[in-house]
Amino acid sequence: MQLEQKQPILNQDGFEAKPGRRTACYPFPLDAIVLAGTHRNPKRLICGRNKAFLKVAGKALIRYVVDALLDAESIDRIIIVGPADELTSELGEVSPKLVFVAQRGKMLTNSWAGIEAAESFHNDESGIAVKDRPLLIISCDLPLVTGRAVDDFVSRCAYIDNNSDVPGAMLVGVADEPGVRPFYPQADLKGISRPFVELAAARVRLANIYVGRPRNLSHQEFLQTGFSYRKAKSWRNVILLIISFFKQPGGWQAAWMTARVQLTLKLSGGKGWLYRHLKAGNTERKVEKCVSEVLGGPVKLVVTPFGGLSLDVDDQEDFEVLDRRFHDWSTITRAVDPETECRVSSAHQNQ
Repeated sequence: MQLEQKQPILNQDGFEAKPGRRTACYPFPLDAIVLAGTHRNPKRLICGRNKAFLKVAGKALIRYVVDALLDAESIDRIIIVGPADELTSELGEVSPKLVFVAQRGKMLTNSWAGIEAAESFHNDESGIAVKDRPLLIISCDLPLVTGRAVDDFVSRCAYIDNNSDVPGAMLVGVADEPGVRPFYPQADLKGISRPFVELAAARVRLANIYVGRPRNLSHQEFLQTGFSYRKAKSWRNVILLIISFFKQPGGWQAAWMTARVQLTLKLSGGKGWLYRHLKAGNTERKVEKCVSEVLGGPVKLVVTPFGGLSLDVDDQEDFEVLDRRFHDWSTITRAVDPETECRVSSAHQNQ
């Protein structure tokens, strides 16, 4: 017997209304691209597997992300790029909104496979050129993601876009330190520590969520390099990123800014004159300007109060800690107030 499906109640923006949810501000729900590709390098696998299929608290990592996107009123179609047969086996019966796209290679190549798939569903008849339609891009290994966190991030991106002369080619999610601190090691409980960069207003780190119009970046090829070294876990990565900047337009300024924010963090323990001087100059606007010149299009930082969006599974230790602490940390995530005043925001801070 086929169950009758209830029609969703729509809010004034045409999105499905859910209690207690912030309304998205774009004129249409966004297509989401989930990056779930398998690295060819076996050293990048975890427990010998594509991390998308690792189970945290009995549930595959990719399923947490898909469920959150399905719950988000700001998201329409969900395009998942990775090993298509395995993804179909794992998720094929979940929702007709899911589209599976075979992986092509590295992260950037897989991203373009997803972007092209999303573009194939649209044309310019809506009055918005396909290249100007924003897309959400997210990684597959975020067990603490929720629909509420996704909607909040999209809402913040839309606010920035709506208050900018030129919409962002890339709106980059970042979490500030207070949002990530609850997930640090505590007493005899294991946790996860992540590297930050020191800006004038706050310490921040990349989250694993973006809204963008990638075709509006004229130096798209540099994205792969930036993603490869983005986490700055070691000075080696920082140095390699700095060297790579020199080959790009505006690269000298970006190289100096990268070195500067890392040096500021290094000096933060002493709080001396040099630290204070460097930190005061590490404004969000300067960082955005440097990155925009290197990538060839407007880039904005968007701070999320949901620190769990920065907790992906980098290695086996992360996986084991997230599995062990999942229930406690889910409670923390559910308690996040979306109205939290983030310490850094392009939309609100005049620097």
